[in-house]
Amino acid sequence: MKQVTILQSSLREGSHTAVVCREFEVRASASGLEVSYIDLSHVEMEFCDGRKLEDYNESLQEVHASLASSEAIIFGMPVYQYSMSGVLKNILDVCGSALQDKHIGVILNAGGPNCYMAAQDLFNAMQYEYTTTSIMPTPYTSWTDFKDWKLVNEKAMSKLDELVEKISSL
Repeated sequence: MKQVTILQSSLREGSHTAVVCREFEVRASASGLEVSYIDLSHVEMEFCDGRKLEDYNESLQEVHASLASSEAIIFGMPVYQYSMSGVLKNILDVCGSALQDKHIGVILNAGGPNCYMAAQDLFNAMQYEYTTTSIMPTPYTSWTDFKDWKLVNEKAMSKLDELVEKISSL
């Protein structure tokens, strides 16, 4: 059974990013993947200041261990100012070494329709730094894809299914 970790990086409780990540979790689990879900709004975060991993708190060391034990990592990423959130950047600065040679994918959520290219910056940085392999497609949603806090966009849901399929075939 393949182990996949979803790293949901929106700090807003019940965010659209979290809704899409939970939908992906349901679909991935139903397909037989072993899923670990990390919601960074529930992680005791310390700012990266260049310390060694063992000098950070237990919460960050647990995140690192979960990422390191996974075959694939999916970043649930809200897009702020056409880039990743500061929280995701911080976790990558502290726990990035756990990504070495991993397969990574991204689920994006943004306020508008033209922020999808933010994923490419993350893929490029991780490929350069940690020799990761990108998993496509990159499901992309914005506020128009939700009704009553549920994902209703069929294209986005089909992209989630494609992402599950790709992970299953690794």
